[in-house]
Amino acid sequence: MGIEERRQRERRARQEAILRAAWEVAEELGWARFSVEKVAARAELGRATIYGYFESLEVLVLNLAAEAIDELNTRVAEAPGLAEALDVPVRIAQQRPAAFALLFPDSENAAKLFASPHLDALRSDARTVIGRLKQLATRSGASLPEDAKGAAAFISGISIAGAMVPELRDSTTLRRRWQDFCLGLQPTHTDSISDDAAYGTDTEPAPPLTDPEG
Repeated sequence: MGIEERRQRERRARQEAILRAAWEVAEELGWARFSVEKVAARAELGRATIYGYFESLEVLVLNLAAEAIDELNTRVAEAPGLAEALDVPVRIAQQRPAAFALLFPDSENAAKLFASPHLDALRSDARTVIGRLKQLATRSGASLPEDAKGAAAFISGISIAGAMVPELRDSTTLRRRWQDFCLGLQPTHTDSISDDAAYGTDTEPAPPLTDPEG
């Protein structure tokens, strides 16, 4: 391995370590208290070193958002069916709340944190990822708005609301019933099965849909 190749490899490893530290800070403290200084302390690096890899706080956050988008894409693509794909935001909200909050802010104040056209575009991309389930929903017999844009927004809203409304987020049974109702689908369970016996409860985080190491 040449000197330049080794330097590039070391730089990539350091960059990945900074991003890991940044996620740890975001998960533990929340985005409102997130800062380059806290990331530097967690990574055991100087503030100037962080800026050597990410020229600003905005650039650091954009890199984190890009990672979150990649995970969202992968989980949706690997979901075995419509219900599991619609639940991807729920699973991310349970397992990686900081990633979910970055892509899908739940209030105007949250949306203003690190606000930039680039981050707004990534957040729009996140909603688009879910909206692409239109074809899968149609094959399942769902009733959707006729225009493609409206159908995508409809599906995206159903999926993201399932992660944001506590009662839907915490009960797979209730969430499935609500999804079926919104999409005009026949229920995939029977009313004789009591509370969450059919699908289980989501009070505890469910296992990831994909290998987190993969």
